[in-house]
Amino acid sequence: MNESKHTCKTWYLYIVENKLGHWYTGITNDLERRINQHNNGTGAKSLRGKGPVSFVIAISNLTKVEAAKLEWKIKQLTKAKKRQLVLAAMSDSDTSVSTNLVIALETCVSFSKLILSNESLTE
Repeated sequence: MNESKHTCKTWYLYIVENKLGHWYTGITNDLERRINQHNNGTGAKSLRGKGPVSFVIAISNLTKVEAAKLEWKIKQLTKAKKRQLVLAAMSDSDTSVSTNLVIALETCVSFSKLILSNESLTE
């Protein structure tokens, strides 16, 4: 029973920005907890002492496998390409950028294309 609950959880791919302006991409099944961990210094080692982080965007409704694959692909991109991807995602979405930075994968064409892509992303 617990195993089926775990597999049904929604996973998120998220991007945060630290106080130095660097972007960090990660995945989680509990977005609020993970952002709090980054801000209190118990999250990723690469962010420790560089917080607080500010939330950039999150893509929801992913499986753990989809989230991990998408995370890897995004980590291959330059910051400029990541910014383009985020701007495209925000324009794809019907939600107001100022009120909701969590976007469902199925409403986000730019991230959906990236997750389905088998192309190399490094240029």
